[in-house]
Amino acid sequence: MNKTGIKREALFKKYADNLQLLAKNKLLTANGLDKYVYICPVCLQHFENVDGSNPLTLEDAPPKSLGGKASILTCKKCNNVAGTAIDAHLSTRLNELDERQLLAGTQLKVMVRIDGEAYAATLKVEQDGKMTMLHSKRNNNPTKLESAMEQLKAGSIVDMEYVKSMVIPERFDYALLKTAYLLAFQYIGYGLMLDACYDDVRNQIQHPGQAIYPSGFWFTPDYPKEMVGTYFITEAGLESLFVFFQVRTVKTERMFAVILPLPGFPVGTVIGRLAERLAEEKEFHVSLYPDKPLDYITDVENIKAMHRWIAQHRTDDTQPPNV
Repeated sequence: MNKTGIKREALFKKYADNLQLLAKNKLLTANGLDKYVYICPVCLQHFENVDGSNPLTLEDAPPKSLGGKASILTCKKCNNVAGTAIDAHLSTRLNELDERQLLAGTQLKVMVRIDGEAYAATLKVEQDGKMTMLHSKRNNNPTKLESAMEQLKAGSIVDMEYVKSMVIPERFDYALLKTAYLLAFQYIGYGLMLDACYDDVRNQIQHPGQAIYPSGFWFTPDYPKEMVGTYFITEAGLESLFVFFQVRTVKTERMFAVILPLPGFPVGTVIGRLAERLAEEKEFHVSLYPDKPLDYITDVENIKAMHRWIAQHRTDDTQPPNV
């Protein structure tokens, strides 16, 4: 068995064991747990092994092109659909942002207007900061281009425009949501992430063409990379999961924070309250827990403590997670 196969089997066992532990301690009620299974965290389909017509595949969170690692399993269907429909928008947009900073070594496509005529061009930024504009005859009308070059020599004014992005902003958002959800699942496992409060997250990942999850759920905090992780916001009225993660392009590193729900706490309300606080105070502090990672996969006492805290603070009569 190759390294990929070994890792898939190890992750299958880790989270299938987590399911069995939860069922044994009556912390989870779900159909089908009489068998040793892994549940895809996106579509909730049950799998008795890693292979089959819809095999379990390694999922990178964040995407591998942005520095992520394969740390969770999703079924091939979910992996392929989400990768094509949303992940590409995240990596494309972040690379566009890098290009538009005109950092050394940047090379990007632009449109140049000379006396009202538009020409395709490539802008290159050298290591010393010098910029060079290249015009291809293949991508422009050769006769018009030659005339335009003569006008430039005579001192014509040039206006430059960035080529219109193909990124759909909402799908950029949903790629961040997906990354945060998978990272939270990696950390907490089935002890929380099967709850119905995450149905909107799962549905949003699977249906990126629809607006399902409340907007305004992410921001870019000015926090050090040591803050990367999944936390509980414990402040009254703001109870939620807070997922911090870093993405890396060739030229830059960025930190993102995403708000995910907790059972019994309407996430739309939490997002709205956080937005109001930011608008009023610009910067404020919230109480985060834990201050160091805890084991919510194999430590029953930690899992029970998490359930007790949620039960004590929830605003409705939500029952234990049920698939």
